[in-house]
Amino acid sequence: MKYRLFLASLMPILVTAGFSEAQSGPPGKPVDDGWSVYVGAAAIYTPTYLGDDDHNLSVVPSIRITKGENFTASVEDGIRYKALSEDGLSIGPMAKIDFGRDEDGGGPFRIAGDKTNDLIGFGDIDTTVSLGAFAEYEFEEFALKVSGGQAVSGHDGFTGEISLQYKPVIRIKGPPLIIGVGPRVKFADRNYTQSYFGITPAQALATGLPAYEAGGGITSYGLGGNLLLPLTRDGLGMVVFGGYERLSGDAADSPLVLERGSRDQYSIGAALSQKF
Repeated sequence: MKYRLFLASLMPILVTAGFSEAQSGPPGKPVDDGWSVYVGAAAIYTPTYLGDDDHNLSVVPSIRITKGENFTASVEDGIRYKALSEDGLSIGPMAKIDFGRDEDGGGPFRIAGDKTNDLIGFGDIDTTVSLGAFAEYEFEEFALKVSGGQAVSGHDGFTGEISLQYKPVIRIKGPPLIIGVGPRVKFADRNYTQSYFGITPAQALATGLPAYEAGGGITSYGLGGNLLLPLTRDGLGMVVFGGYERLSGDAADSPLVLERGSRDQYSIGAALSQKF
């Protein structure tokens, strides 16, 4: 039972469902060009691994470091720097940790749900760093985001994501409600898809599943949403989030998914975050 399997299962949920939004502080405040640290925790109900049909309830801590609007560093988002930011367009490099996948299942922050045996016989996928770039374009109440990165070890694959988010601010009484909702598409090359969804002849013998060669392409598409409520003016915020993804292409056709899991992936959760 290892920490990286747990984080690997949560990574798509934390990033795309909006936990980072809870760490941006209340709207309308002047931009702070100095260093800031955000500390938070989230309760999340999510699949045990990507492609599973069973879910676990876990509580996970999070730390995020920022400098102004251009630099961010966190376990969920990795390291990002806006090298260009003009007229709503931001472009820059990024580095992100992919914690891989362990075959023994479980996770140290699980508080409910069973440990899975689905992955026994597949072996481990090692932790790696993914190096790449991102671009974001904000217009009116929308944000279009594109990112991609190449792993330098582990699965040795290229992964990317395209998303469109609608982000209105609702002001009735008290603090404003910040909503973020929109579609997303994820894609990957053969190296990534084969690592997570392919089955080699040796793995077939060990798992009892048929051998399967997975190719690259679109791996999933779905919808994510979050509701952010700033609780105080000194940076305490709460966010409720959820997401649904439908596995696609060769990822969806993997015997691991068809016989032991599900093409439908969903999650829900809530988080608190405080700026220091």
